[in-house]
Amino acid sequence: MRALLALCFALIASLAHADVVLGLVANRSIEETQLDWEPIAEDLARRLGEPVRVVASKDEAELLRALKAGEIDVLRGSTQLALQAVEGGSGDIFARLVLTGRIAEYRSLLLVRQNGPATLDELLKRSGQLRYASGSPGSTAGSLIPGYHAFARNNVLPERFFKSVTTGNSEDRFRALVENRTDVATSNSDDLIKLAEKYPRDFKQVRVLWESPKFSYDPLVLRRGLSAGKKEKITRFFLDYGRKGMEATREKERLYYADQLDGFLASSNRQLREVTDLQLYDALFRLTLEEKLAAAARAEREKSLYRRYDQLIALLGGAR
Repeated sequence: MRALLALCFALIASLAHADVVLGLVANRSIEETQLDWEPIAEDLARRLGEPVRVVASKDEAELLRALKAGEIDVLRGSTQLALQAVEGGSGDIFARLVLTGRIAEYRSLLLVRQNGPATLDELLKRSGQLRYASGSPGSTAGSLIPGYHAFARNNVLPERFFKSVTTGNSEDRFRALVENRTDVATSNSDDLIKLAEKYPRDFKQVRVLWESPKFSYDPLVLRRGLSAGKKEKITRFFLDYGRKGMEATREKERLYYADQLDGFLASSNRQLREVTDLQLYDALFRLTLEEKLAAAARAEREKSLYRRYDQLIALLGGAR
């Protein structure tokens, strides 16, 4: 009897997790994101011979929790989200996005309205006067990159410099700027193209104030607990999608409508090296501004930051 009950419980558990789940960060509405990626999920289901479900969220912490809990198997998220997954042992990068036109890199941007500051230097003279719309603290393109390259390198901490700071996804920030609910908004070269197509009239009200150096596009992460065979099938599907076979043309169309994608390139955890240095520099800069911190505590905090940095470098394949 006990053996039968155990078998029943095992069967129920396996059925509950039978689907392969594709998790997506929603850079527009959750409904749009799920709908646009559904055709790709259907193709993946046919390749695997089992159901594939699409889930989307604007909350990266929620997606990370689901990945750790085994509720998501393939994750399309930000570089920062991928770093947390790799560092926490719950996933590994296997590919990265390529946009239409074979564009494999992006730039972070600062947007203002047409009547806003003319240059970054002019903006930096207006302490306490402007409102700032940023990505979440975990966002690489929307927070970390502009936070370091535009502000920290100019000895500015956004939370102290701006009159107010709000967060949201890329479309939310764009809408806030257009509707005069903020004065400066972060974006990126990829999302800006999509926003220009979706809101052509509103797009004329804004302009790019500043752009960052180039960075690799978002990675795709596989849950570490998946079987080797399933990992291989999923990896091969994404790397071949829109590139090989008789259905390549149709697949290209699905990629475009999903996220104006051209396809995917093979990648690895080493892609995360682009942001580990930024994280360290950002944290060290913030540490220098903690004026009330005792010398011993400051030294210990700095040592801790370098310790984590060294651990990350080793985890991502070394310094070179």
